[in-house]
Amino acid sequence: MLRNLTRTFTAISTIAALMAPLMAPNAAYASSTTVPRKCINGVCGSVKYYGGKVRISLSSKLSRTTHFNFKTNPGDQIEVGNGYSFDREPGDSGTYSAQACDRGGFGARSTCTKWATFDWNSGAQEQEEEQ
Repeated sequence: MLRNLTRTFTAISTIAALMAPLMAPNAAYASSTTVPRKCINGVCGSVKYYGGKVRISLSSKLSRTTHFNFKTNPGDQIEVGNGYSFDREPGDSGTYSAQACDRGGFGARSTCTKWATFDWNSGAQEQEEEQ
């Protein structure tokens, strides 16, 4: 009987050890932050941080937008559809810039808005400025 009880406790301990990572998520994945939607120069951006990723959503007030020119600071300029995401640790912050564009016809260049720059953060606490 003691042998069966020992086996049972050993099995329970093993299961508990295997389940621990599932039950207690990493703090980076537990925290979540949202930067509300803001529009500048006809380009709108919002940010959600969760699961260790900064997720940027882009939209436009233009009647026709085929793509966005996008860059982070520092970073190269790339073309994106309606958003971009990247891995970050909690407490990081920075900026990103975007242009809403309408792809030109055959042989024509795209027409784009002026660059709009927005803030992103991954749970960084905003500090109040003293007056």
